[in-house]
Amino acid sequence: MAITAIIFLIPTSEVDAQRENNKKDKEEEKAWGLDNSMVGMLKFRSIGPAAYSGRISDLAVNPDNPSEYYVGVASGGLWKTVNHGTTFEPIFDDQSVFSIGCLAMDPNNSNVVWVGTGENNSQRNLAYGDGVYKTADGGKTFTNMGLKTSRQIGKIMIDPRNSNVVYVAAQGQAWGPGGERGLYKTIDGGKNWERVLFISENTGVSDMEMDPRNPDILYAVAHQRERRVFSKINGGPESALYKSVDGGANWTKLKKGLPRGDVGRIGIALSPANPNILYAVIELPGSKSGFYRSSDMGESWEKRSDQGTSSPQYYNEVYADPKDPDLVVIMDTRNSLSEDGGKTWTRIEGSNKHVDNHVIWINPNDTNHYLVGSDGGLYESYDRAKTWQFKSNLPITQYYHVRTDNDYPFYNVYGGAQDNGSWFGPSKTHRRFLVNADWTYTIGGDGYLSIPDPDNPDISYCESQYCGLRRYDRTTNNSVSIKPQPTIDEEYRWNWNTPYFISGFDSKTLYVAGNYVLKSTDMGNSWTKISDDLTRQVDQNSLKMMGKMWPPEAVAKNLSTSRFGNIFALSESPLQQGMIYAGTDDGLIWITENDGGLWTKYDQFPGVPDTTFVNYVLPSMHDTNTVYACFDGRKNSSDFTPYLIKSTDKGKTWTSIASNLPSGTVYVIQEDHENPDILFIGTEWGVWTTIDGGKKWVQIKKGIPTIQVKDLTIQRRENDLVVATFGRGFYVLEDYSPLRQLSEEASMMEAKMFDVKDAFLYFPSSNLNYQGEVHFRSRNPDPAATFRYYVKEGYETLKQKRIKAQKAAEKDGTPYPYPSEDELLAERQEKKPTLVFTIYDAQDNVMRKISAPMRKGYQTTTWDLGYLNNRGPKVPPGDYKIALDKNMNGVFTRLIEPTSFKVYSIPNALGTTNYANNFNFKKDVMDLSAQVSSARGKINDMNTRLKNLKTILGNMPVEADFMVPKIDSIQEQINRVAKVIVGGFGAKNTVSSRLSFAYFATWSAQVDVTGSQREQLNLASTAYDGQEDMLNTLYNVSVPELEQEFQDAGGQLFNLPPRRRFFEDKN
Repeated sequence: MAITAIIFLIPTSEVDAQRENNKKDKEEEKAWGLDNSMVGMLKFRSIGPAAYSGRISDLAVNPDNPSEYYVGVASGGLWKTVNHGTTFEPIFDDQSVFSIGCLAMDPNNSNVVWVGTGENNSQRNLAYGDGVYKTADGGKTFTNMGLKTSRQIGKIMIDPRNSNVVYVAAQGQAWGPGGERGLYKTIDGGKNWERVLFISENTGVSDMEMDPRNPDILYAVAHQRERRVFSKINGGPESALYKSVDGGANWTKLKKGLPRGDVGRIGIALSPANPNILYAVIELPGSKSGFYRSSDMGESWEKRSDQGTSSPQYYNEVYADPKDPDLVVIMDTRNSLSEDGGKTWTRIEGSNKHVDNHVIWINPNDTNHYLVGSDGGLYESYDRAKTWQFKSNLPITQYYHVRTDNDYPFYNVYGGAQDNGSWFGPSKTHRRFLVNADWTYTIGGDGYLSIPDPDNPDISYCESQYCGLRRYDRTTNNSVSIKPQPTIDEEYRWNWNTPYFISGFDSKTLYVAGNYVLKSTDMGNSWTKISDDLTRQVDQNSLKMMGKMWPPEAVAKNLSTSRFGNIFALSESPLQQGMIYAGTDDGLIWITENDGGLWTKYDQFPGVPDTTFVNYVLPSMHDTNTVYACFDGRKNSSDFTPYLIKSTDKGKTWTSIASNLPSGTVYVIQEDHENPDILFIGTEWGVWTTIDGGKKWVQIKKGIPTIQVKDLTIQRRENDLVVATFGRGFYVLEDYSPLRQLSEEASMMEAKMFDVKDAFLYFPSSNLNYQGEVHFRSRNPDPAATFRYYVKEGYETLKQKRIKAQKAAEKDGTPYPYPSEDELLAERQEKKPTLVFTIYDAQDNVMRKISAPMRKGYQTTTWDLGYLNNRGPKVPPGDYKIALDKNMNGVFTRLIEPTSFKVYSIPNALGTTNYANNFNFKKDVMDLSAQVSSARGKINDMNTRLKNLKTILGNMPVEADFMVPKIDSIQEQINRVAKVIVGGFGAKNTVSSRLSFAYFATWSAQVDVTGSQREQLNLASTAYDGQEDMLNTLYNVSVPELEQEFQDAGGQLFNLPPRRRFFEDKN
């Protein structure tokens, strides 16, 4: 009985605890705080560029329609074209991951495409996925089909006999053991999976082939590898080739003629022209490789040459020509082609194509036609790689960092890109679009941090890998190396992505860090060490990988990885000169408060495992004691916890502020320059913000896809958050300042208008037109004032209220009366209430009224600065204010009293000196245009009425002919008026033509009105005034009297008169 009682009590207490937790959850839900609806009024804008594009991982081309194909991007999602790449559409942006490893199109249905997520390479900045996805409708929708812990998918193949049979080569995560890895098979279209080949927790399947004659014959590549922050091993004794002849039920390891012992990455290809032939490029220890061929379905192999690739962890993919069994291509830094089965090789790159290739499609109907995906994007050739066409409309660049300058009126954005150099370009322009030509390329290599000199806009600092630091002059487009050089007895260990900064206290002072921190006071011309080696100084060769220590001969040991023991995070306090923080790749944070005279080390961070990689350190701009730090556990041990901590005592103690963040690395944190509780972070899955110092985080999703965010910066003048994504270029979140005004008190108000940012007045000009659709274009925001506002309660229509009441009655089981006819009529006749925004000038003249639906919540509307309507003249610069009313059945109630803002003009060489005169001139043009438009309508109406009369009279007896001369006389008078106002045969210098000159010459330009324009308006006005009385007399007197005379005589007026007698006998 006692045991029974205990068993009973345990679940009871659990239930009580669960109830208490549910109660707390509901209370938390009710508690005020930042939520999705609040950040919903903020929207990102892509600014590209696509000048060098980004890394392509795979292609899937419709064999029946090669103009339709899919482009898998290593860390930029999935794109589709239906017109040979003239345009591309991103079709995977709303999924939970962004990294694509491989694609497979169903050979029986081109609308079915399988997507393997997680890049299928092993380089430093490797993005990961969550299994395989499938679309059955050509990319409109996707479903995750499982294998979520595989992280990296190597290849997918579909049995052409049965589309429900699919094989997935799961490579598995690179940063540690475990997860779903091996070869998986489904026979029910992905509902269930069976692992048919498993080697070990360290070895996955990276590649495979299927015999088209008998799809039960399979070839699989096992790849043993691991990457850690301190090293990389790209092979081992478990890497091998396997073959199955029964659809994966049984496997045989292929050995004859193949290298023994430790093997690295293997790439294989089966010749479609002769499926007995297989090719393999095999990585071997000592940076050696070999190219092998089998002519007997893999039973034996022959080494054909020493051909390999420059970095097998990044390349090593082989493609066989669909027609020629001896022609084979290897993906490499520069592609290699063999026409004799791998004996001899030729580079096929060309000077006008980006290097670093990952995928090639050879058109089976024209084998001179290639599509090649590289680190620089997508290229197409029609002459077997002699010449190339670049697809310059894929904005998929991987940016590591972002900074901005203070150029006016539009600031510039600076950043460095993976394999694509360093760039800067405008955040927006006075043109309608941002285009690739707006961007400037500064230096080559792998681009990292670019920083503009705050005092000289022509100078910026850029870097390539391993501290390739240069000072750049944009007036000459030249740069000079300023990389620090060690003395005879020194060794500098630079990270691939070396940190540096310009001091906020002196723009000529720079700091940079490898294993030491160095300082320059002459813009990088000379350097001085200000620290000892700040790392743990652990020998990377003494650390275990895959459960053991590896000898120097291990495959690719320590290659393609930074020297372990370096500083990755370096930053300066904006409040205290000489206070510098340094964070290392082996888990240390150091602080100096006297410019390197004394450094203090911190190596314990609650909740963060020892030696965890330090991603970022941010000293607060509000409090010298406060500092933030981000860590990356994935690089050490496949730990995906979001480590984000804060110290308020200069690093002595730390507290986590990760709170509700999901799994995934935090790369960067930035602090609002006005409110220390407003923070922004860039994570594996996007941008998050908090307004309470990290107690609750909310993701800002609008306008930006699921994407890794490597860096953030705040342009303080504009209150813009600028984002460096690793795979989709730069994004700008314009004016996030409403976050500062969110509060529980404000949420209780009936309505609130957030502070209105001053607007720029300018007239967008066109870019170079008629260039087709293939070039990247990012729409610039139109000149406008943006209004963010909050309305506490929305409005329910009578019909919505009735339906809600009906549902409530049904739920309670109570009767609900059927609506009466009067009630239904009231529902149909009900006018929905609206919000009405009224914009006033400084003299309280109404400039514009804008209506919007009355909806509750946080919303945005804009004013295009047009007077009265969107076709009216732009208002002059000056002071304005906006008020908000609600209109309920014609009754207006003020919700928000006027909020002030300014309109500024962008200066230009031909700028006006008197905006008020210009505006008044345009108003006069607008007023006269309205009168001319009305006159044109009257003239057309009279012409139609007289034409109808003459048509009717043509069917009447002779006695009606007396009216024809009267009609002709009035018509002649109308023609004379029309000739002056709107023109006609032989007309010159009409009111309309003069007005048109005055209108178009000034309407879309920010310049002074010329004397010619004023003269033309005056002449047009005088001419119109001279005809106005006659026009009105004709319209209001002459034509109506003529029609009345016709009716008095017994005629009947019709718009389209039938052919019959229109006069009746009066007798």
